Amino acid sequence: MKFSRVLANSNKTSATSHFLKSTMVVAPLLALLAGCAALPSAGPISSEIQAASSERRAEPFDYHLIDLDDNVTSVLSAYQPNGLAKVFTGGKWAPKHIVGIGDTVSVVVWEQGNDRLFTPTGQAGGVELGPFMVNQSGAITIPYVGKVHARGKSVERLQEALQVALDRKATNPQVIVTLKQNASSLVTVNGAVRQPGQYPLDLSGKKLLDVVANAGGNASPATESYVSISRNGRQAKQLLSNVFLNNNENVYMRPGDRVFVTHDPQTFTAFGAVPKVGEYPLQASNVSLVEALGRIGGLDKNAANSHGLFVFRYEDPQVISQLKTEYRGSNSGKVPVIYRLNMRDARSYFKGQLFALRDKDVVYVSSAYGAELNKFISILSGTLAIGKVVKTF
Repeated sequence: MKFSRVLANSNKTSATSHFLKSTMVVAPLLALLAGCAALPSAGPISSEIQAASSERRAEPFDYHLIDLDDNVTSVLSAYQPNGLAKVFTGGKWAPKHIVGIGDTVSVVVWEQGNDRLFTPTGQAGGVELGPFMVNQSGAITIPYVGKVHARGKSVERLQEALQVALDRKATNPQVIVTLKQNASSLVTVNGAVRQPGQYPLDLSGKKLLDVVANAGGNASPATESYVSISRNGRQAKQLLSNVFLNNNENVYMRPGDRVFVTHDPQTFTAFGAVPKVGEYPLQASNVSLVEALGRIGGLDKNAANSHGLFVFRYEDPQVISQLKTEYRGSNSGKVPVIYRLNMRDARSYFKGQLFALRDKDVVYVSSAYGAELNKFISILSGTLAIGKVVKTF
């Protein structure tokens, strides 16, 4: 009888000991969950992004939360960022060639009458004088005329100057000036091209793509290459594929222009409730949000909140001023913006096709509340399993 009581007490003591050991393992984990105030997640949930937007509060780093609707897609589709054409406004027309040091010109003179200076009487046609090279002082020397300043004049203006000078010497002269060799109107092309160097401009003018072609073409794909132009202290750059697609961006070159081609692949980053978090190349000039979702495998069906698809971007102030009439920010810097798309709405897929991703955009899919609950159950199941393991000892 006493032995049975002792055995019962021993069993109770053992059970209590196992319970205490389990509690010692589980309790800190539950306390950790309680201390976090939220379950672990890959990022903010949809409601947190809404609550923290600049429409709700003002902080040093405010952002604008904008729903992607028809008006937004229309504004974004029509907007053209400051590219080459806006900076170099005169790039729509070919410049006149300006004679410079080192250029070689030819002068042909026709005379009428019997007392001719350059051609024998009765000889038909004109006589070519030269060719003449513009010297370091910017002048050419013409027989019977002397030095004529040529530097800084167009071919037409130089022809007029020689006409006036020869009127005093020849008999009813007619003068024609042609450029034999262009040594002063040069463009420098460097960077990711096959044959960097200096290239002359034609009298008819050359555009940006012409000089890139003269340099052997871009060494990297056009969708991964940026081309920049430096001219008289101004500089602008554009994606090379956009220059191919938009003829306005294919501006005329000017003497002294410097063209630099860089290899800089365009990418976007995807994270949150997606099958594979990471950085993805755009690899095209116009990749829509729907196409980007296809590349990353869509939304994680077990964790994603279909109401919470977001695109994080630094947007131009001109765009924000059109989307939000109350915007009174500065036009000098980029504005942080989050575009939101509800994938539960079938019309959103059409809007997503009109929304083009840009370089360094961030596509984020928030987690669903059910997914957070599943995480809690998974963690809790793990703690109970640990408790069972402890209980076996």
